Amino acid sequence: MKRERLLTQLIRLRELDLKSQAAQLKTRAHQLKEVRERHDAARTAAARSLEDATSLADLAYFGQVRVHNAKLANKVEIEVRALGEKVGHARKLADSAREARDEIRRTRINEHERSMETEAEHFFSWKKDKRR
Repeated sequence: MKRERLLTQLIRLRELDLKSQAAQLKTRAHQLKEVRERHDAARTAAARSLEDATSLADLAYFGQVRVHNAKLANKVEIEVRALGEKVGHARKLADSAREARDEIRRTRINEHERSMETEAEHFFSWKKDKRR
């Protein structure tokens, strides 16, 4: 019973960790999306600047923005992958704690049922002996 309670507490902690990791992943994934959108916007602006001679001076700036956002996207993408792995690991830990708790519960219930069967057998054998 005590181990079951401890495992239930462990499950709560692991689920909180899982939620935290998932929230971090969601945040970084959103940031990655924003960086990629800025990269695409800089690409579009650079293409438009080629069409207009007055904005050719901005082409170098748009190039720098694209390079910066490409590097940033690579960095954030690595972080997103790492966070994804951490979320997967946290999920596995929470699942294994749930499975351990469920196994302890099944064992406890089986032991209780065996005990009840044994008591019933003893009772019926005692009752038979009384009748003789």
